[in-house]
Amino acid sequence: MSLVDGTPLAVQHDTWIVVVNWNGAHLLPACLASLSRLSTPAKVVVVDNGSKDASEKTVAAFPGVDFLPQGANLGFAAASNVGMRRALEAGARFVGLVNPDVVLEPDWLRHLLAAAEAHPEAGILGGLLLFADDPARVNSTGLVLDALGRAFDRDFGRPLSELDTPDGPVAGATGGALLYRAEVLRRVGLFDPAYFAYYEDVDLSLRAAAQGFRAHYVSAARGLHGYGKSFGAGSPAQRFLLARNHMRAMATHLPVWKVLLFAPVLTLLRALVKAPLELARGRPAHAQAHLRAALAGGVAALQALSRRLASRPFPPGAEPVPGR
Repeated sequence: MSLVDGTPLAVQHDTWIVVVNWNGAHLLPACLASLSRLSTPAKVVVVDNGSKDASEKTVAAFPGVDFLPQGANLGFAAASNVGMRRALEAGARFVGLVNPDVVLEPDWLRHLLAAAEAHPEAGILGGLLLFADDPARVNSTGLVLDALGRAFDRDFGRPLSELDTPDGPVAGATGGALLYRAEVLRRVGLFDPAYFAYYEDVDLSLRAAAQGFRAHYVSAARGLHGYGKSFGAGSPAQRFLLARNHMRAMATHLPVWKVLLFAPVLTLLRALVKAPLELARGRPAHAQAHLRAALAGGVAALQALSRRLASRPFPPGAEPVPGR
């Protein structure tokens, strides 16, 4: 039996699913129960970011689910890497990520694996996420990017009855519920931990596309997403991370001339327009988040450009895991 960080590995599984948790004891039961009902079995690990609630006790109620405590909040990106490295070292062929506020239908994994078999060019696979509090509305059918490199959930808020988006290529898959081929992670690398949370999935999708691995949407693979329950939709912390991380992703993937044009404009927009508007609305915490994002986003963009111009393809902490 081989070891990872001194810990014995479980029996080899073809597919692993990583759940990153932070004080999510109230969310984990429904999520883990849905994973236990998957028609195609998978090894499930919960990577815990220093939770102070009953998360460990909650996970212990699910036999076969490993609990990997980190002792501190590493962020979604770095914690996901812990689980993905464990899966790759164990010889997994596929690695899934599922947020604790997501409940999957039993055939979710079966449909994604069938699509992977039918489309060998697809290295990242994602399904249809619906809002948990309103399953008649769409949360996401994958990620789309605008001209500024901002990422959005495709079909967000659209009535399910009107959804006609076909299965097929998409710009990226949301880290809320997706499946990676292990080959992608071995060649492209893992998440860039500098993102902490948000845009790490966008960055990896674009790095994979540059290596010829396509993201693929599979409508039959469905789940319910408790949108915003893990981090807080529209919170100052979320606004800060989204704005800062957009700048890092933009500087990493857009043409350099676009970065040099857009980065100063977006920085000034957040500092001189968005922050004062939030202050006028009586939301000082949101105004402060935009000011912090303007500064941190500019620094993140410069760091990304520097790494790019130095031809360093793998951000620190995101390096590929060698094959067994």
